[in-house]
Amino acid sequence: MTTVLITGAAGNVATLLRPGLEGLDLRVTDRRAAEGWGTRATVTGDLSDPEFAAAAVGGVDAVIHLAASPLAGAPWSGLRVPNVDVTATLLDAAAAAGVPKVVLASSVHAMGGYVRSGSMIVDPSWPARPCCRYGATKAFAEAYGHAIAATSRTSVVCLRLGLCLPKPTTTGNLAEWLAPADLRRLVLAALAADIRYGVYFGVSANTRRLFDVTNARDELGFELRLDSEVFTREVRPGPAGICPLLHHALPPT
Repeated sequence: MTTVLITGAAGNVATLLRPGLEGLDLRVTDRRAAEGWGTRATVTGDLSDPEFAAAAVGGVDAVIHLAASPLAGAPWSGLRVPNVDVTATLLDAAAAAGVPKVVLASSVHAMGGYVRSGSMIVDPSWPARPCCRYGATKAFAEAYGHAIAATSRTSVVCLRLGLCLPKPTTTGNLAEWLAPADLRRLVLAALAADIRYGVYFGVSANTRRLFDVTNARDELGFELRLDSEVFTREVRPGPAGICPLLHHALPPT
């Protein structure tokens, strides 16, 4: 049975991902206790500590790295350790341990600088263009992941996740929504794919999609199924909620 380490197990994305991980032997870790993982004890500790990171990845077949500060408006002082130091230390530990695969949670913020009203769909192959400091930390994570994949036996698949919630919160984030069910399919596809390194957008089959998911379909076999448009009459009007620089005028409903 495949043994997978989940970092950031107490966070929102891990909580939504959990139902899709049945059949895997899971090891979970966070800085605080995580509930809902059954009999699996959460190993608490700081992944910026190289010794703790090495112990966490020891003997696993893959890592799903979700641990990070998710606050797009956070200052650099609140992002450096959880999003930069932790990611680098975790990837170094995985490479040193010979872990075959790391699925790394990036974000659409890494490419948010391309998004403007009336702009074209963002291609994942374009150079990173963050919209905020948070996005810059995710661009760093992708670059560090590339370096690890190029210099070790560890492959790295970066998933630029959109807004992962059971449903969008406003009409403004209909374009970036990632349904929990699509999140689960995407992560499982990334775990199974024979990819040395790749970067893929994680958004659902939204009518108002801003990010091209063609390579996720072609290279990972990820089939999008859900469309945020079904929520247009349920959610309140609003600007794009992911980042101030992603605010854009959407077509009328």
